[in-house]
Amino acid sequence: MTLDQYSLCPCGNGKKVKFCKCNEHFQEMQTIHRMIVGEQNVAALDRINANLKSMPSEPWLLAMKCELLLQLRELESLEESSAKFIRLQPDNPLAKLYRALVAVIRGNTEEGATLLLQAISESQEQLPPITATVAINLIETMAQRGMVLPALMHAELMFDMGEAMARIATGAVESLIGHPQAGTLSQETLPSASSGEGTQYAERLAEAEALIANYRISAAKTKLESIQREFGQQPPILQNLLYCQLLLTDLENAALTCRKLASSVMLDEPQRIYYQSMVYELAPKTGGVTQAEDLSVYTIEDPEFETSLASCKLLTPIPVEQVRGILQAFMDEEVPPKAAFATLQPVLQEQFADIEAQRPGSWLAFYGKQTDKPARLVVLEPGFGYRKTLMEQVKRELGLMSLKRELIEQLHVAPLAMGNSQILIRNEVPTERREALRDAIRQLTLDDVLDISFECLGGRTPRECAGSAEHRLALQALLLSWQSQNPSTMDDSDFQHLHHLLQVSRPSLSAEDDVFDRVGGAAYYWTDLTTIDPRSLIQLMQSVLARSVTTMYRSLVEKSDTIAWPEDFRLSAEYTTLNLKTRTVTDPAEADKLLLRIIETGKQLQLPVGNAILERFEILNMLERRSEARQFLETSLRENPNDPVLLQFLQAAMMQQQQMAARRGAMVGGPGMPSGPGMPGSAMASSSGGAGSSGIWTPDGPSQPSPSAPATTGGSKLWIPGQD
Repeated sequence: MTLDQYSLCPCGNGKKVKFCKCNEHFQEMQTIHRMIVGEQNVAALDRINANLKSMPSEPWLLAMKCELLLQLRELESLEESSAKFIRLQPDNPLAKLYRALVAVIRGNTEEGATLLLQAISESQEQLPPITATVAINLIETMAQRGMVLPALMHAELMFDMGEAMARIATGAVESLIGHPQAGTLSQETLPSASSGEGTQYAERLAEAEALIANYRISAAKTKLESIQREFGQQPPILQNLLYCQLLLTDLENAALTCRKLASSVMLDEPQRIYYQSMVYELAPKTGGVTQAEDLSVYTIEDPEFETSLASCKLLTPIPVEQVRGILQAFMDEEVPPKAAFATLQPVLQEQFADIEAQRPGSWLAFYGKQTDKPARLVVLEPGFGYRKTLMEQVKRELGLMSLKRELIEQLHVAPLAMGNSQILIRNEVPTERREALRDAIRQLTLDDVLDISFECLGGRTPRECAGSAEHRLALQALLLSWQSQNPSTMDDSDFQHLHHLLQVSRPSLSAEDDVFDRVGGAAYYWTDLTTIDPRSLIQLMQSVLARSVTTMYRSLVEKSDTIAWPEDFRLSAEYTTLNLKTRTVTDPAEADKLLLRIIETGKQLQLPVGNAILERFEILNMLERRSEARQFLETSLRENPNDPVLLQFLQAAMMQQQQMAARRGAMVGGPGMPSGPGMPGSAMASSSGGAGSSGIWTPDGPSQPSPSAPATTGGSKLWIPGQD
């Protein structure tokens, strides 16, 4: 890339070099630029530093230095230089972008979002190239921290910033709506704000909306707060304010705004339920839907205590790596514990004694005696439900009640998110008993949640509040929040039953209206399926699949089986219905038949069928039909040579074979074929690492953004343009 008089000036003010005051240093600017293009980064940095001694305030030098420090991964120096850049050029979009990137890397999403939006609004003819880097890394960081809705809103902003940014945004949105830790309400954008037309504040509200349209979010937020102080809690004002607060990642104030909307009599009941549920989604602790758990340390003096731990039948050993992260975070313990254990409670013993079902409770970590520290036991002590009862039994058996205890941290957990009853099954469940087991696990889940005391219910349980007019809205919002977590053992009929049990109604909204624009992600549960038209139904089914709205699978399959699909999208409807059905069956043989039909229908629609092929390969191996599985996979690879999922699988399998051969000290003679049960899962898992594993996504990199990737440790991880 060349730098001439008609290039945009590196200083970032949006002017071309010829019309910028930096033009007087054009020759030196060109010299440094040629060094950077020639990858003489260290030499270029030395030259910039030499120039800064005589010209310490030149913005083009500061901008080039920030660019080079980013390339060289010098985060500390980048932080210092970006601070100087923005101090000398407070209105420079490029200075704000570099400062925003540092803020994002340091985990300050609010500062990063504010500066990014300011830089976008103040950019002139075109956005600086680094804008995409800052935006996608902000999205990544927000998603890692559970702020999926703000991340989604930032991704949607990028669609209006040109073709290149729109392509990046598409990948980001696809990752966010499939985020494994996000509830359905966070995977759909906010409803549109109510109209303020005809009100006393209409003109001022329009000015605030114009600021929002021009990405001046901080200014719009300030203006909306001023209007609210004068005219009170009007829905159009609050809804626009909520949009600004979420873009700026101010979740606590966003939750407060949702609370005000939920109490507004100017909104109808479905909207109020939605906003009350968003209080629980955005700020579960202040919303009153969390329970306290104590992270405690007990001092151990008994030399035989470790033996007592190992012999306790209520405990099972677990890898210490499973708890090492939380110990490092809250106790600053670099040395791993000597041993770790989980509490397990036997369940369903009367009906399913032969299956040996257990559900996990909490955990303990044991540190042996060290030079400067006594032996210690770290315990996560739950404050509610069966997990509390189970831990108290363990503490009594180990004699912890009489030992010195130190509270390290009080944590807050959301029972609604935990109410998924992960049951550990030691023995294989016969096909004919799986439905009965599912029903029994579902009942455990119901009892767990219905008998928990919630602060949002005045310290009472949902069961105790049944039929209470005072807690009606809170109960409705709790049920929506719970269903939006999509517990695996429950479906929509279970939540219909819960509404009846708790004596509260559930909204049913006509699909003729824009339900999503009215109640956001609640539309998945509240759209009236009895009157829905075929086109709206297939759109709903496809969105449900994309977002894994599992509690709606059965209801949608039942509706699909009764509807007369128009010929122009009959095949698409069949394909979508089959995909839903495979996620509801418990019999592997039935799943195998459905997958065959999915593959056949997908080919007719000219859709990639790699995922279905690999799923069937896994099932055939599970059914001990390994020869058939191998033959099926070989045939599928030949018949679908360009399928992206199969290509990724094959590449990963070849890499795995090469690594195994290298460990044996041998050369691989050919690609070969993977064999054995479970191979697709392991190969796909290895192929999903690579470039995305650093937690920072590159706009020109080979993989799509992965907001769901685990957060990296340390504060110096950053993406460097043009580098892997």
